[in-house]
Amino acid sequence: MFRVFIISFMIINLVCALEPKKEHSMVKELNDGLTYIDINNVKIPVIYEISNLLPIGRISVIFYGGGSVYEKKVALSSFSADMLERGTKSKGEIKFADELESNAISLNVGSGLETLKFNLEFLKEKKDEALSALRDLLIDSNLTKEAYNQTKLNLINYILSKENDFDYIASYNLNKMIFKNTPLENSSFGEIKDINNIFLSDVKDYVKDTLTLENMVVLVGGDLDLESIKLELSNSLAFLKHGKKIEPKTYLPKIDRNSEISIVKPTKQAYIYFASPFNFSSYEADLHKAQVMSFIMGSSGFGSRIMEEIRVKRGLAYSAYFYNSINNITSNTIGYLQTKIENKDEAIKAVKETIANFIANGVSQKELDDAKAYILGSRVLSNETLSQRLNKKYINFNRGLNLNYDDILTKKIGELSLKELNSYIKSHKEVNNLGFSIVINE
Repeated sequence: MFRVFIISFMIINLVCALEPKKEHSMVKELNDGLTYIDINNVKIPVIYEISNLLPIGRISVIFYGGGSVYEKKVALSSFSADMLERGTKSKGEIKFADELESNAISLNVGSGLETLKFNLEFLKEKKDEALSALRDLLIDSNLTKEAYNQTKLNLINYILSKENDFDYIASYNLNKMIFKNTPLENSSFGEIKDINNIFLSDVKDYVKDTLTLENMVVLVGGDLDLESIKLELSNSLAFLKHGKKIEPKTYLPKIDRNSEISIVKPTKQAYIYFASPFNFSSYEADLHKAQVMSFIMGSSGFGSRIMEEIRVKRGLAYSAYFYNSINNITSNTIGYLQTKIENKDEAIKAVKETIANFIANGVSQKELDDAKAYILGSRVLSNETLSQRLNKKYINFNRGLNLNYDDILTKKIGELSLKELNSYIKSHKEVNNLGFSIVINE
């Protein structure tokens, strides 16, 4: 979002960065996972990661159905999330933010494809004040005309600032092409006409419909007593109303092979974004193969197949990426590069040839070994912080997997054979159905 209350945990983060690794074994770590709280006869999942490494806490209250794929008007979820960051009606934006800052509390709101999320971070000694602030924001949101006007102005200014952001334009047009007539064709912030079509009554209806018990999940992390915080959350959130449980939505890309959209802008380079379908049906059966495939294909940067072909061998771009994008809503590939305007056609041809060769012939044993070494070696770094571990558990929960599925995933990657990977790669012939979005000055 554009505004986050001006609260900082820089000192805490610095302590985390400097803390000697040898001290970790001396600090108590609780076995963490999944539990529930009961609010008005609704069983609310609570995903937790309890750790007393530092005297801090973090809580996220997440509402499914609050994301952009469920909104009744384009950009309504982003507009509403920005308004919800403007404090309470009784205190106003400035006083509410000042009170947060004086208590070293961070409270921000954001929306994604599926959800609306309230994120709360605080020092352990300020837990009561933090929970009170969260409750106040939920129950007394600043849904006033003044807050509405400020949000509208901010979003319009943001959209105007993107008029010469050529990466944004190329990406936006790509989504327009591959997800035509679905919610995914729109930017989460919409266009100016979309912002002008959102009224205060729309935001109020969105908040009323979204903040419901049946669609809520809670994340709890840090140096907190789990049973105590569950009881406090049950009391703090008891005012929330019942609502209809959200049904998951899926939108798959539709791309005609070699489809292309170009737009002329005053740029000195060609900005080329491209995508294809990627048929993906099972996290448990195929996630490890998809991750390794994506890494070798183009997500790893230097050393990846597309970087080697486009930059190293042909000198067509400083960088080039191509990777799988997989979530509960959709699955596809995404790639991008910048090149000289006169090299546009050659670069597009090279992308098509490189991907066709990759799908037809697979990878070498060395490529697989190098990918395994990097992916498995970096696993430790991706689990260092409390937020990383908690977010991984939530992602696994959201995917319907065991909360500690990363351990299983790591094992599967380590045991993945060249024959199995290449069979998987060669089965994805749909990746050759590439569509291109180009921003160029001609």
